[in-house]
Amino acid sequence: MLFNLRKKYFIILAFLIFLLFLMSGCNFYTSTDIPTKGALSEEKKDIKTITITAVGDIMVHMPQAKSAIKPDGSYDFTPHFEEVREYIKDSDIAICNLETTISTPVKGYTGYPRFRSPEEIIPAIKYTGFNVVITANNHSLDNLEFGVVNTLNALDKYGLFHAGTYRNEEESKKILIIDKKGIKVAILAYTFGTNGMEVHIDRGKLKYMVNYIEEEKILKDINRAKEEGADIVILYLHWGMEYARTVDEERKTLTDKLFRAGADIILGTHPHVIQPMEKKKITTDEGEEKEVFVAYSLGNFISNQRDRYQDSGVIVNITITKKNDKTSITEVSYVPTWVRVFKKEGKTQYRILPVGKFLNCEELSSTELERIREVWKETTDIVGSDGIKIKD
Repeated sequence: MLFNLRKKYFIILAFLIFLLFLMSGCNFYTSTDIPTKGALSEEKKDIKTITITAVGDIMVHMPQAKSAIKPDGSYDFTPHFEEVREYIKDSDIAICNLETTISTPVKGYTGYPRFRSPEEIIPAIKYTGFNVVITANNHSLDNLEFGVVNTLNALDKYGLFHAGTYRNEEESKKILIIDKKGIKVAILAYTFGTNGMEVHIDRGKLKYMVNYIEEEKILKDINRAKEEGADIVILYLHWGMEYARTVDEERKTLTDKLFRAGADIILGTHPHVIQPMEKKKITTDEGEEKEVFVAYSLGNFISNQRDRYQDSGVIVNITITKKNDKTSITEVSYVPTWVRVFKKEGKTQYRILPVGKFLNCEELSSTELERIREVWKETTDIVGSDGIKIKD
């Protein structure tokens, strides 16, 4: 019996050895095949990702300014932005269009048609999470040379980058390039005009004070940005017809030309309504295939304009990835927004609301709920879903 047990033991052992032999001939990892932790970490180090967030026009009509007045006579605009702060504050680069100029109590504050606003709007913008402010728009010269200089001084005071207007010729020659996590982003800004206020500016100073939409200049600036090492080139263009929700052929043609020249992202302002967005693949003049993105108009981020379509905007989020020195747009998403104007304790209040989050908010009146649901449909219909995600 003992002999039989030993015999069975040796048979089982022999069978196991035979199985191991068979397995050694299969395509399993050998010690040299298995990636080491070091190799994996090195590969991961080669992939860099950042998020760029962009919104449209920040306007300061006089009712907005009055709503921000505190008992001591100073201003606090931060409540206007409180509900959307969470969508912006963690972005690597967050950009807005400041469609006003910064004034002083002595110079005075005014709204449309010549915007001159309290400095306190700037810390509110920073508090919300923006770190880049576009200053090239048709209201850039509303307070003439003083307005340009004082606005840029205020932005510098609060540590915000800016593009589109300049205090001197030397400053105008510098291209804003921000290096975030090893990805260099150039931001260029231009406007179609300045409401005729340019006639009041010295011609020598006007050459550098405001960036106007001149095709040759933009093409040269794109090329300079690339030469200076930009991985991504963003253009903010203040253009188009006010209140029109469609895109004219002239802007489509210019957009295509700028993309072929090397621009990666084009963000439009001025119409004060949302216009179509498009993410598409193009071939540059140098023969490179790449993904590009255009938002022809981002709408109003905040204003006192209450007509349909003018009370809404979008927060656009663009994910940029750099792998092995190749940089690309990997995702585009957006958050529809609506400006709520309401009374509280007898005082007019303003709040930018993320639409998806407030579609069923009990705090809103039935009229407000009806409008915010309309905004959701209007925005999603015009943006569409072709490669662009919507977020609540």
